[in-house]
Amino acid sequence: MTRPGGERAFVVVDGRRVLIRRYGRGPAVFVVHGSPQSSRAVETVCQAIAARGLTALAPDTPGAGTSTPLPIADPDSADFARALHRLTETLGLARVGLYGFHTGAATAATFATLFPHSTAALVCDGLPAWTEAERARFLADYLPPFEPRWDGSHMAWLWARMEAQTVFFPWHSTDPAERMAMAVSSPEHIHANAMDLLATGDAYRPVYHAAFTFRAEAVADRLPASALIACTAADILTPHLDRPGLAGRGTIFADAPALHAGAAEHLAAHPGTIALDGIGEGFVWLGEERLAFQRLSGGPGRPLVMLHDAGGCAADLTAPRDRPVIALDLPGHGLSAGGWAGPIDWPGSVRAALDALNLSDAEVAGVGAGAVLACALTGGPADPGRVLGLPDAVPSLEPEWDGAHLVRAFRIASWERLFAPWHRREPAHRIDRPADLAATHGRAVSLLLAHRRWSDFEAWADAHASDGLGQ
Repeated sequence: MTRPGGERAFVVVDGRRVLIRRYGRGPAVFVVHGSPQSSRAVETVCQAIAARGLTALAPDTPGAGTSTPLPIADPDSADFARALHRLTETLGLARVGLYGFHTGAATAATFATLFPHSTAALVCDGLPAWTEAERARFLADYLPPFEPRWDGSHMAWLWARMEAQTVFFPWHSTDPAERMAMAVSSPEHIHANAMDLLATGDAYRPVYHAAFTFRAEAVADRLPASALIACTAADILTPHLDRPGLAGRGTIFADAPALHAGAAEHLAAHPGTIALDGIGEGFVWLGEERLAFQRLSGGPGRPLVMLHDAGGCAADLTAPRDRPVIALDLPGHGLSAGGWAGPIDWPGSVRAALDALNLSDAEVAGVGAGAVLACALTGGPADPGRVLGLPDAVPSLEPEWDGAHLVRAFRIASWERLFAPWHRREPAHRIDRPADLAATHGRAVSLLLAHRRWSDFEAWADAHASDGLGQ
C-alpha cells in the first residue's frame, strides 16, 4: 500500500538530516523536486512510478523543505548531485533511476554525468538550457532575499510572489509577452508552494542559484544512453529542447499524466538496485495517520517525552541534555500536519505513539496546552503556565485567495508576545516577552501548518485544564 504523502523518514548523511518520502516497493528511483518546493510537490509522479513496480524515493533536497542545507556558501549543481550520491550510498543503493523536475532535472542530469556507474536510467522533466542573457537576468533579479519584517509585510510579498509565478515567467515580469497561457493556481496550490518556501526561508536562493548557473551544453554529451529528456507541450522549458546541447534529443508529451506514465515505463525498463525497507526513522504510523518525532538528546536514564503547545511543533522545545529526550509533533501540527481529518483523541493518539515507540513507561511533560495533555496521560495536575482560551470567533488560517491568512498568522504570533491570551489586548492582560523577530516568524509558520488543529487543541486543553487532572 502507498500512503497519501508517502511513507516518510529522516536519514542522516554526513551529519545532515534529510527527509525522504517513499512510495511503492521495488527498484529504487530518486525523484528530485524543483525549486522553491519540497518533495511534497512530486507526489503525483511518485505515485505513477510506484504503480509501475518501482520504489520512488523523494528527498527534500539540501536546504529545501526540512532537509539541512549544504555547508557550502555557493553550491552548484555538482554539489547537489554529490549530496544526492552520498544519500544513495548511505542507503546502500549501488544503482538508481533518476527523475528530476526543472531544478531537480539539473541535479539529476549532473548526477548521471558524475556517477554513470550509479545511474540505471535518467528522466529529465524540463531540463533548463539558459541563454547567457537569461542567466544574467535571473541571477540579478529572480532571487531577492526572504527576510521577516515586524509588520508582516514579508508574508504579503511571499503570497504575491507565489501568485505571480503562476502568471508570468519570470515571476517578477509584467511584460505581456512573458505571460503564461495558464489559469492562476488555486489558493490551496499557492498556499502549498508558499509553505514550502516558508520552510526553506532564505535558503531557497542557493538551490535556485545552482539551477541558473547550470549549463545543459556542458553535460549533454555525457548523458547516458538511457536518458529521456522530456517536457509537456505547455511547459515553459519546452522551447529549451531546441537549444544547444538538447536539440533533437527531446520528447514532448501532451500533458503531465502522459509524461509521468512515459517516465515510469522508461525507468521500469532500466531498473536499479531494489530498495529495502527501513530507510530511516522520524515518523510513527497510527493507522492511516502519522506522528513525527525527534530525538532531541541522548544519555542514560528514564526517557522524557516532551509535548509542544497548541499551534506549535517539536522544534519549539528545549530539551535537557543529560537524559534521552523525544519530542512529538502532535496530531495536525508540524511534520504531523496533513491528514487527521476527523475528531482527534489527543491522549489516545499520544498513548498509541508511545506504545509504538516502546516509550509507554517514559516520563511525559509539556508546555501550554501540551502540559494539559501530559497530565491527561500521567494523572498529575494541569499547569499550562499561560492563560488558555480562544476568541469567540476563532480566526481562520485556511488558505484565502489574497493570502490574508499568512499575514493573519503573523499578527497572531506578534500579539502572543504582548498579551495573554493574545486576543485580550487590554492592559490587564499585558505580558512582556523579549522581542524576537525570528521566533515570531517561526511561530506564525507553525500556526499555518496546524491551522484548524491549533484551535482544536487549544479548545481541548482549555476544557480539560480546569478539572485539575486533565482528564
